[in-house]
Amino acid sequence: MKIGIDIGGSHIGVGIIDNGKIISIIEHNFNIEDKKDFENSIIKYIKILVEKILLENKLNIDDINFIGIAAPGTISNGVIIKAGNLNIKNFDIINRLKKLYNIPIQIRNDAKCAAIAEKNYGIMKEYDDCVFINIGTGIGGAVFCNGKLLEPKRYSGFEFGHMILNKDGNKCTCGKKGCFETYCSIQALKNKVCKTLNISNDISGQYLRENLLILDNDGVQNDIEEFLDYLKIGIGNLIDIFEPEIVCLGGSFAYYEKNPVLNKLIEKLNEDNVTFNNIPPKIVTAMLKNNAGIIGAVL
Repeated sequence: MKIGIDIGGSHIGVGIIDNGKIISIIEHNFNIEDKKDFENSIIKYIKILVEKILLENKLNIDDINFIGIAAPGTISNGVIIKAGNLNIKNFDIINRLKKLYNIPIQIRNDAKCAAIAEKNYGIMKEYDDCVFINIGTGIGGAVFCNGKLLEPKRYSGFEFGHMILNKDGNKCTCGKKGCFETYCSIQALKNKVCKTLNISNDISGQYLRENLLILDNDGVQNDIEEFLDYLKIGIGNLIDIFEPEIVCLGGSFAYYEKNPVLNKLIEKLNEDNVTFNNIPPKIVTAMLKNNAGIIGAVL
């Protein structure tokens, strides 16, 4: 059996995986105090959650033969080189964890992990040319061409969230201005809607999705329209570059499967002149939802 760990900007999930299936899963939502020292908080909660999930399943660490980690940002040689949403640079997480566990441990970009899971076990399984866009606290991605994951030699690459949509736009955590994720991450949408309603943004993605986005409020509806217009531009750019058969939207956005926001997005992507060839691919949400990162981390 293997342990998959998914580190996000708002939570960390740990799962026991056997033959590509999650046997058990446990999560912790990061609070403000956790985020003050993200590196130590990550190590702390990995240790707590691993111990807890093993105990709940009547296992010990000797029953685990591999730990795979999915993490945002640029990953190289077991180090998180840069993760803007976590405010982390050069975090040697693998060596830190090897002091706790004497088993093989590997780490990979979270969007790549989720994409690999969806390609092997999820909604992209029957397609060769695929674009996967992870939309959550930030935006990441992965591309399959002729059935193979495209991988650069230097860094993890395919940082879709940091392509520029507005050269004089909002400041991004990466240091640039006008990045895709400053307009189209779920965090960006939440911040915008909460500011319009003059409420705290310390709410869950589920509350945003099921309560705030359905409000009959002109300001909120304008926020959604702007969000979708930028999302249309970003996805349209990626379609023109990679010409996928399918675009899979993962991360927190995977839970918008039955939400009017997804239907509006698909309508916008079907408008004239959104893409060069004017024939959009199939647009879907991730079948494995947020569990994709945990599953993909061990593949």
